[in-house]
Formats: sequence, C-alpha cells, structure tokens
Amino acid sequence: MMSLRTRRWIGAAALVAATALLAACSSGGGSGNSSSSSSGSKSTFDPTAPVKMTYVSYGGTGQQAQIDAWQKPYSEKYPNVTFANSSPPDPAQVKAQVTSGQVQWNAVTTAPYLASQNCGTLYQKLTIPNLTASDYDNGIIGDCYIADFRYSLVFTYSTDAFPDPAKAPKTIADFFDTKKFPGKRGIVPTIQDGFLETALLADGVKAKDLYPVDVDRALTKWDTIKSDTIFAANPGALLQDVTSHQVVMEMLVQARTQAALDAGAHIKPVWDQTITSIDGLAIPKGSPNTAAIENFYSFLLQPEQQAKMASLAGVAPVNKQSKPSYTANGNLVNAFGPANTGTTVPIDADYWGKNINQATSKVTTWLAG
Repeated sequence: MMSLRTRRWIGAAALVAATALLAACSSGGGSGNSSSSSSGSKSTFDPTAPVKMTYVSYGGTGQQAQIDAWQKPYSEKYPNVTFANSSPPDPAQVKAQVTSGQVQWNAVTTAPYLASQNCGTLYQKLTIPNLTASDYDNGIIGDCYIADFRYSLVFTYSTDAFPDPAKAPKTIADFFDTKKFPGKRGIVPTIQDGFLETALLADGVKAKDLYPVDVDRALTKWDTIKSDTIFAANPGALLQDVTSHQVVMEMLVQARTQAALDAGAHIKPVWDQTITSIDGLAIPKGSPNTAAIENFYSFLLQPEQQAKMASLAGVAPVNKQSKPSYTANGNLVNAFGPANTGTTVPIDADYWGKNINQATSKVTTWLAG
C-alpha cells in the first residue's frame, strides 16, 4: 500500500506540475503600475444587468474572508450581481477552458507570474476603472492581473513540543535542524510562496543574493530533512496537519496560520527572515461579463474592502490608504506589523515570471524521487 509520505509527495508534485502547465505556454506580458492597461473588454459595466459571477480560489477560511469582505458588500451595492464560489483554481482547468472555448470561470486566483506569462493568451488583458495609481506599489496592477493582498510564509512551532522558550526554534535554520529540534515538519512546496528561497536562507545565503535562485542548492538543503517533512498538497491540508498535531513546526501562509491559532492550535511564530509575496486575481480569456468583473476588481482594491479582507484573513492590504484592524491572533502572525521583530524578504515575482519553468521541472522531479 502507498505510504502517507508517498501520497503527500505525489500530491505536492501534482500541485507543482499543474502550475507548470501554464508556465510552459507563456506568451510574455508584463506588469505595470498604471490604473489600467490595454483592454480586451469592449463593453462597459451595466449595474442593472443580471450577472452571475463564478469566483474560484483556494477555499477554506481564506475564501470565506473574500466572500465576507468583497462579495457580500459588492452584491449589496449591486443587487443584480451574484456569486458562485468554487475551488481550487487549477491552472490546468484555466488552460482547458480557454483552449476549448468553453470558459466557465470569471474571477480566478492565480500567481501573478502565471498571469503575466500568459497575458493575452490564457488570461484577459484588463482595464480596471476608478483606481488612483499612487495608492499602489509597482507590480500590484498588472496587464493581466491585480494583486489583491500581500501575505507571508510564517514559520511557527508547536509550544507543546518545545515548551521552553529558551530552547525553542529561533531562526529559519532551526527548521532544518532535526537533531536539535526533532519531529515532523510541514510545508506546501509552492515555488511562488518561497519554497526554494526558504532553504537558501537557511543555508546561509543572504537575502540580497537570493536571485538568481540556485535551485540545486535549495533542493540539496531540503534533502537534509526530506524524510522528516510532510509536503502538503495545499495550505488547507497543512492546516489540518497543524491542528491534528502531525507536525511540530511548519511554514504555512499567513491566513491559514491565523486559522490554526483561531482553532486553538498551540503554535508560536518565529520572526527571523520571513518570505512575503502577493496573491493575484485574473480573468480567463474569453470569460463572459468581463466589464462586471473588472468593476468588481476595482471595488475590492478600494481601502475599505482591502482593510476588511486584511482584518478577517490576517493578510496585508495592497492599497496604501487602507487601515486594517486585526484580531489578537491576526496581529500575532502579521509579518507586516510590529509583531515581526525580524526582517521580511519579498519574493521577486518578475524573476519567477522568467525562470519558473526549469525550477518547476526540478522541484517536481525531486518531490517524486
């Protein structure tokens, strides 16, 4: 019978491989910081027309926060617009729908680099109305995506396993030290969330020297704890591992780390060098109701909606005018706030937009090996 570890590796390898399907058919594209880019939409938003929008994200607490922060208030403002939620946002499904001409998804979560690579071929070029360019940093508004929030990969450990703060993990290198800190680790091996950069930082590479990424060196570092690591297929699966005490330390995205705390998990963040990134939303090319989706994207990028999402999910807003109010647990895991006594290391999305293919192939082979 296939072991749990093997099933985990296969599931994680499938996740990385699915991401590669879009990367392999890239057509270029790019990102900017203007409030709009060249449009593929010839229509304008009609608030009186009935629209049912299929919104696809990762499910769980993160998607529920998006429903509460963005969808419900949008439908209150525009009663003719309703939402149907689905998950996960499988890149292979985007490709299948677009190439078959049977596009059923409207708003889809995607890594910004994937949208940029496939801009104009698999993803629709966007015109987002009513945005003030100065409210957003470079790379937040792309030709074929918007960044809807910032997040981090939070390193936490079980205080049940390591109850003495003086003897608990304190650095990113400690995640890879199974002699000093025995027990199972957990991570989702997603390249755009910092899977490779994490290993390099732990191996002594300075943050300023991470790029170009030495994939082989990173995987060699992961080799040192491969047998002690659960490579979860997605953040929801890793959240279950955390709350069911299957791991003694984990690197889990910020929203799910807050969810673990909210569920009563006895975990504590390690603020050393924390990887940060941006989440993206795009529109599959050929999707109906593009103007309505663009109007919705403009709505969720406004300060109030950004603040509500950040407050609910424990992530950070992309609108610089937004003033979120976090829960106690949200503050504990907010890498962008005062709780973080270490440093943040942002992912270079432009680098991965140009170099993801070879890295994905190596990581997929490594996971399955």
